[in-house]
Amino acid sequence: MTRAVVTIALVLLLAPPAPACTFCGPSARTQPTLRVRYAEAKVVALGRLANPRFDPRTEAGTTEFRVGTVLKDDPARAGRTVLVVPRYLPVIGDTPPDYLLVCGIAGGQLDPSYGLPSTPAVAAYLKAVAALDPADPAKLHGFYFGHLDSADPAVAEDAFREFARAADGDILKAAKHYHPAKLRRLIADPNTPADRLGVFAFLLGACGTAADADFLAGLLKPNPPAERASAAFGGLLAGYVLLAPKAGWAFAAEVLGDPKRGYAERLSALGTVRYFQATRAADCKAEVLRCCGVLLPHGDLADQAVEDLRRWGYWDLTVEVLAQFGKPTHAAPIVRRAVVRYALTCPADEAKAFSARLRQTDPKLVKDVEEMLARFEPVKK
Repeated sequence: MTRAVVTIALVLLLAPPAPACTFCGPSARTQPTLRVRYAEAKVVALGRLANPRFDPRTEAGTTEFRVGTVLKDDPARAGRTVLVVPRYLPVIGDTPPDYLLVCGIAGGQLDPSYGLPSTPAVAAYLKAVAALDPADPAKLHGFYFGHLDSADPAVAEDAFREFARAADGDILKAAKHYHPAKLRRLIADPNTPADRLGVFAFLLGACGTAADADFLAGLLKPNPPAERASAAFGGLLAGYVLLAPKAGWAFAAEVLGDPKRGYAERLSALGTVRYFQATRAADCKAEVLRCCGVLLPHGDLADQAVEDLRRWGYWDLTVEVLAQFGKPTHAAPIVRRAVVRYALTCPADEAKAFSARLRQTDPKLVKDVEEMLARFEPVKK
């Protein structure tokens, strides 16, 4: 993993929690689902494509859309049964002509903004989605769960995006609708896109049994893990912790404290620790402290643990944090400054004494960190 990629990953992990599923990639979180497109659209119709025309001068073209079933209508359509899509959409040979077209309004005219090939499964799915009550997240995600393994790729992808865009709490509310056997099958299936595995493991953690904990452990414990498991390590670990807290937390600490483990897995494990601290801090503080504690002696991730402890106001490991300062393995400026930030923020006597000594030996470092704190720390109410 390159330093640039690592830096991006750290920024994502340090960012405030987004109102979306923690264990999926950012691209899936931001792509609109069919439910969102339907809600924002003025006209949604099922029909067929015909007469595609390509313009070689502009490399653009047009295609007719012959309206069949109108799911959502607007006066701007004016009852027209043929709409012109300003794109070349080839309908050649075995290419299915059935299509779903979504239109907005621009300048008082229909503006085709989105479309996709519409199999009977897509059409039935969208009709059902349009009738769902968005105020009932448990029922919503129970419905989408039923379509995660749809034989139609467009339906399965859209159902997954609904989970990717959902808050973790809303996902957990629908746990009674999830089926462990289905999730194990999806996770084990090599054809399941790798970016979905973390979410599926998180769902399994919400509904599974001890046998499912063993299943997830079998994916996590090889060192190195399989490529697909490595890409979804954080979600797999979260599912494991949910199903077997004692064993899961012990394994998380083992991974974080083992420098022979891949950097990507350790970073993902730290992201999982942050998830549990953010969502159930009162229940897992001891485990969070243990995980941060095993990171402190390792210079490659010590600054992350130190900064987390400072942000959370967890001062239990003050002696251990301060002891890292000055070690050759922790000589990187980012680590030294993290320890000094911690010392300047911590109310413990040991931290105050450390800061006083450092003002004598390295006043410039202390001044720089104080200025950084004043500039970037939020104003405390």
